[in-house]
Amino acid sequence: MDAAVEKQVIRVSALWYTGTSLAVVGLFLMLARVVGGYPPAAIYGGAVWSFLLSMIVTMPVVTAYVKRRVRAEG
Repeated sequence: MDAAVEKQVIRVSALWYTGTSLAVVGLFLMLARVVGGYPPAAIYGGAVWSFLLSMIVTMPVVTAYVKRRVRAEG
């Protein structure tokens, strides 16, 4: 892969795994509000923790998927 394609893979991957992680945080915050009874520090700490873990999990998966698609296209 040349440098321009590699940069495109990085940008697209970063957009997708960051968006996915933010969606996980949104879901976490929504569920924490619905269930209720948790102190704010626990809710915000859980949101940060959810973001970090989902980034760790989705980063290699999404990057590999985007690389495969780019190679298949061209």
